[in-house]
Amino acid sequence: MDYEKLIEEHGTPTYLYDIETLINRVNYLKSKFDDGIHMVYAVKANTFIAKELEQDVDRYEICSPGEFRICNNLSIDRKKMVISGVYKDYETISHMISSYDDIGKYTVESVSQYMLLKELTSKYERNIHILIRLTSGNQFGVNEEEFFSILKDNCEYITVDGIEYFSGTQKHSIKKINREVDYLVEFLNRVEEELGISLQEVEFGPGLPIFYFQDDEFDEEEFLMEINLALHKLEGKHISLEIGRSIAASCGSYLTKVVDMKTNKNGNFTIVDGGIHQLVYYGQTMAMRVPFFDVLPKRNGELQTYNLYGSLCTINDILVKNITVPKLELGDVFIFKNVGAYSSTEGISLFLSRDLPKVLICSRDKKINVVRDRIKTSEMNFPNYE
Repeated sequence: MDYEKLIEEHGTPTYLYDIETLINRVNYLKSKFDDGIHMVYAVKANTFIAKELEQDVDRYEICSPGEFRICNNLSIDRKKMVISGVYKDYETISHMISSYDDIGKYTVESVSQYMLLKELTSKYERNIHILIRLTSGNQFGVNEEEFFSILKDNCEYITVDGIEYFSGTQKHSIKKINREVDYLVEFLNRVEEELGISLQEVEFGPGLPIFYFQDDEFDEEEFLMEINLALHKLEGKHISLEIGRSIAASCGSYLTKVVDMKTNKNGNFTIVDGGIHQLVYYGQTMAMRVPFFDVLPKRNGELQTYNLYGSLCTINDILVKNITVPKLELGDVFIFKNVGAYSSTEGISLFLSRDLPKVLICSRDKKINVVRDRIKTSEMNFPNYE
């Protein structure tokens, strides 16, 4: 990657998503699981790369009307869509059911969601397929009693294909994942024994972790092998793994330029044109941990220690504390790694009315595409009295 040319042409701060890295990551994950285990991409992790994955993932988990509009406008196959989310409003679901008869599946996260789907499928006489989400004890999904009540209802337009279960992200414990799989096996057996219904599909969110910081130590290959073994307990089921962060993270970089430098009694302070409104790492706490990064241009020679701050007017806008690198100069560029998931949408991007960065995609043939130009948030924050 010719970063110097890219920075000269597109400036900073900028997000860059490398599609070759993305596809290599998907293929790596697939290689660690048995054939027949399907990959579901959670669109919320990064909408900009959704279309690039169409040939490489089996489904898209869509959790909001906006995500549906994005995927639909990208002409992503609606048969691959799973319409999910804790809030399904009447207008959106009515539009989907009345306008499209080829949406793959809907999830049910509450009894009221089920009643909404029942009402609208009856109104429009449209058949749909659903997955019922079983709660792990948080705000997502239905409890066991509600799950059973939905299965007993037997609506003529709704086919229950299976169960969805997801308990969190960044899970490092194979023991916890084994417990979750054991619980699913036990629950599905109870459904069959008590209701005579054999649910054939399991969409499971393993919460695969990404390691963002230089002090992380983890044997991912061993971890994935253990998860694959755990899934053998669901033999005979159609298994889909809902993954977002672990697919998307490694393909993304965030480029931000040194725009000011100063020294006081507390050390060397470097200001960049980005900040915490655009760079978010899960698990980062007041910049105490050091993410993976490069500095351009590369230099040898004298080392210095810096505190790296962003361009927001708040003491909280610190990206990294006490990093030791070759002596910096104005115009140097930090390239932060593993920002392909969530970072571009999770930050407090409207704070201080700074521009949203450009978003670039490096395609499989190494062509740089501008998929979003720089956006002035001052226009979003402007009070229009007319």
